[in-house]
Amino acid sequence: MKSVLFYCFFLFISFTCFSQNDTSAISLVSYWSKGDSFNFKITKVQQQWKKGELSKNDSSSYIANFLVLDSTASSYKIKWSYKNDLVSEYNIPSKFASLLSKYQVTEVIYTTTEMGQFVGIENWKEIGKMMKDLVADITETLYKDKPKEKEAFKKAMQAIESAYSSKEGVEQFIFKEIQYFHFPFGYQFSQTTPLTYEQPIPNMFGGSTVRGDTKLYIKGVDKKNSTFTLMQEMKLNPEDTRKMLTELFRKMNVPSTDKMMESAKIDINDTNQYEYDYLVGTPIKIETLRKTIVDIDKEKALRIDKIKIEVLKD
Repeated sequence: MKSVLFYCFFLFISFTCFSQNDTSAISLVSYWSKGDSFNFKITKVQQQWKKGELSKNDSSSYIANFLVLDSTASSYKIKWSYKNDLVSEYNIPSKFASLLSKYQVTEVIYTTTEMGQFVGIENWKEIGKMMKDLVADITETLYKDKPKEKEAFKKAMQAIESAYSSKEGVEQFIFKEIQYFHFPFGYQFSQTTPLTYEQPIPNMFGGSTVRGDTKLYIKGVDKKNSTFTLMQEMKLNPEDTRKMLTELFRKMNVPSTDKMMESAKIDINDTNQYEYDYLVGTPIKIETLRKTIVDIDKEKALRIDKIKIEVLKD
């Protein structure tokens, strides 16, 4: 049972406000035009340790295209498109790759404010349906002749499928890269004074938000090349996280949930670095790191999640 809890924990924990006047502040505002196009390399790394031993070490990468479809005085419409590598991402045997070829290309249409702040995904319903169909096909592919394992996997994936049914779930659970891409836009950042605040993290499965104690500060400014580096450090509230997971496991009908989670210790810390060209308004490199330490029923585990977004120059 503990293995089920650990699996669910690490599967769902990937869920992922200010303005000030400062003469030394750096502002990040988008200066895009219709037709502007940028390519980015996205690299994801996921590592897990159990009882001090490395039990998982996966990595994947893909090229995403950022295209400005429309530009008005108050908004931008963006298309973010990329080709999926489902075989490596889901550890699917290569002989089944052709069965999933219809899911290879994903296009996300979303809008931002005139300053580049993320507003929302417009085609989230189509993406949500595609993800549900993908999960169903992966389930059939991997567990075709294993009815017990298939049923267990389907139950474990029910909460994820519920996230695909909402706009917020699609935006926060599937496309974290886009959230990171637009995170600093529309704000001023002091070069001298760090900003600390409590950030509410939406709960994609419903229920209360999770509080995150956050610190933002400028690491460096290169005026010659018109770039700056912003650091974001955030610690998720352990009690909020424990409550969210307890409610989630109840929905999944996981036995002994309350008893095990009463004494669970969860420590989640983010350290993200954002490097931007502040004259053009585009990221040069974004590196995110989430470190999760969980102790459930005296069984400890560690997970490291990394995402790197790098602009590809012509």
